[in-house]
Amino acid sequence: MAEQVFTYQQLYTFTIQIFQKMGCSDPHAQVAAKALLSADLRGIDSHGIARLSGYIRLWEAKRVNTTPAIKIIHESPSTAVVDGDSGLGLVVAPFAMQVAIDKAKQAGTGWVSVQNSNHFGIAAHHAMMALPYDMIGITMTNASPCSTYFLHRSNAGN
Repeated sequence: MAEQVFTYQQLYTFTIQIFQKMGCSDPHAQVAAKALLSADLRGIDSHGIARLSGYIRLWEAKRVNTTPAIKIIHESPSTAVVDGDSGLGLVVAPFAMQVAIDKAKQAGTGWVSVQNSNHFGIAAHHAMMALPYDMIGITMTNASPCSTYFLHRSNAGN
């Protein structure tokens, strides 16, 4: 089979259409598509549009809310807790990062945690949102345990 090449715009439009068919609003579909495609553009194919099928499976299993009411549930001048309402992490993370940026503009630092969200793609995409403001962005997430660290007892003697 001949190799097919798709432009960024073709992939962006396709990805938006998939998220819209899942029930995402136009703005949420656009934000999610940009997050996935940023991974592909950075050469991190494992977290690019190749993950679309995984998001579809989450949606089919009703483990992701495509119309979340994302909100701040606790805050101080420099911190906040965001409830993602089981939304796509691709949408919830940029919301939280924007809250952190806004807080940093006012207080000099912004720290935001998120609860009730899902996989958020590559962390760099969200962290880099701070760059246009001459700020440093740090993003991180938790994950299901799938391996032990290098010097863990279970690896001893191997």
